[in-house]
Amino acid sequence: MFAFTPCAAEGCGLPVLTGSDSCALHCGDPAFETDRILALIAGEAIVKDLNAAGLFFNESDFSSKRFYGCSFTGSTFSLCLFTGSLFRMSFLDFSSFADCDFSRSDIMYSSFAGSRFKDSTFESSELVHVNYCGCDISECTFNDSNLYNSRFIGAQLRSADFIDCNIKKTFFVKARQERVSFKSSNTAEAIFDVEL
Repeated sequence: MFAFTPCAAEGCGLPVLTGSDSCALHCGDPAFETDRILALIAGEAIVKDLNAAGLFFNESDFSSKRFYGCSFTGSTFSLCLFTGSLFRMSFLDFSSFADCDFSRSDIMYSSFAGSRFKDSTFESSELVHVNYCGCDISECTFNDSNLYNSRFIGAQLRSADFIDCNIKKTFFVKARQERVSFKSSNTAEAIFDVEL
């Protein structure tokens, strides 16, 4: 798991970026830090214990990378590729994703809680035990994916497709839905409301 060494800035307390003594908020040059982190990722097929929280990634290619115990919390991703990537016990919560491609990804025991997704795809993916609670998801597709035991509790779903998905034990409790399609998915095995 990524280190929880606190930022050197007085009173900050946020964890430092990997290879730095400060967080993204207090580093002198965020663009430099992003490039440095991308160079670290590019040099490895397997990325472990990386903290890249709060950085901005534009047109970055994370395809086929394997992430274990990493943090991208509060980061921004625009036009990024995650095709065929793998995430285990990683945190991407409170982040923003625009025009990102997670197709054929394998994500398990990871969190996107509180994140925003726009025009992105998770098609043909394994998304098992993933936390999407409180997410704002618009114009996204999850078609042909396995979402077993994932959570969309309190999420806002607009123009989202879950066509031909396994949504067994997937929670959509208190999720606001607008133009959402579950065609050919096993909706009888999903949880849309909790009886008290």
